[in-house]
Amino acid sequence: MPVIAQFEHNGITIERNPLPTPMGPLGSHVVCWVGTAPDKHADVPYNVPFRVANKTDAAKLDTTGDEKGWLFHATSETMKKVSVPQYVIVVEVGADETGTMNNIIGGIDASTGQRTGIAAIELCSEKPTIVAAPGYTHMKDGADELVSMAKKLFACPHLDGTSTNTSAVIAYSATLGGEGTGYDAAYLVEPQPAIYSKNASANIYVPPSLLSVGCHASMPVHESPGNQGTYAKDVQRTISYNILDKSTEGNLLNKNGISYFAATDLGGISLIGNRSVTGRFINQVCLEQSLCRKLAATGQKAMSKNLSKSFMEQEITKLNVWLASLKANEEIIGAEVVLHPELNSIESYRNGTWYIAIRYASFPPNEHMVYQLNEDAGIIEQFLGEIL
Repeated sequence: MPVIAQFEHNGITIERNPLPTPMGPLGSHVVCWVGTAPDKHADVPYNVPFRVANKTDAAKLDTTGDEKGWLFHATSETMKKVSVPQYVIVVEVGADETGTMNNIIGGIDASTGQRTGIAAIELCSEKPTIVAAPGYTHMKDGADELVSMAKKLFACPHLDGTSTNTSAVIAYSATLGGEGTGYDAAYLVEPQPAIYSKNASANIYVPPSLLSVGCHASMPVHESPGNQGTYAKDVQRTISYNILDKSTEGNLLNKNGISYFAATDLGGISLIGNRSVTGRFINQVCLEQSLCRKLAATGQKAMSKNLSKSFMEQEITKLNVWLASLKANEEIIGAEVVLHPELNSIESYRNGTWYIAIRYASFPPNEHMVYQLNEDAGIIEQFLGEIL
């Protein structure tokens, strides 16, 4: 007899349709530094991210104890504040300052195709959330390059102020920014703080970003680094700060998108400032960046799936469940995910494109507290009524 064409299987078949993988938490900070380390160990390559997880790794950035370059101090000071993954990209010292700056900026080596300098940040095996090039971003060329790379990676760049005077750093801040440049995520810090140097047997002044990064990395990604204490011994110049006074030099700096180190009533020297160069709250920017990084990291698994009703519903549900967990942890105020009611059309669907609308709201930092003291005669009347 002929083979039964419609026969499939005399038994059972089990088809699994698991839920999408949970998206997980926002994650913590990852730092990447770009700079020089003339006395580095041979294990530390040039222009390749080197992971610093402990003091032993940091020591490979300064094998002689001469403390040349800023990377040894940068990683060591950050470890005093917080334990987070740190990467360093070491570049060669140039023949002069211009040559070193060109090495910091880097690019693509035409002969080898290797990324160098700031361009090599993309090679980090863990996506950086904070990037800095201490000593090389108090000038616009270095700042522009770092900010441009940070924009691609959804990272927050820390920039050095001029550490000269208030007028100069405000003038410098005014040259930064512009729609779509990434400066809405840039954190500009003034002035140089001092740390103790074993080599000098004295305090030395270091680029501002060398300490501000540790303050930022010690906070959850959705919280501001402002008001964080430091291990700074001194500052290059005193910036007046008074929590009750709007006319202080510090208040003027904050008004111009500049954070600063100053002595406060908390004791020691703290980092003061909640905003980016363009005035956005830095914690809200970093939260937005974290959401973008998470969406990019988890979206790959869903690519090439059929745009069926069940698939789209699962993706929407996955996002709503994830955002609900962020709300429960008070990382966001709230959120809602839906299919975009206007952009989703027959034409876009036929082209394999669909639009997911994510509405969310984030917490601003406590930047301004207003206490109202109102003397009340009714309280006096009640008091007298009790004793008369």
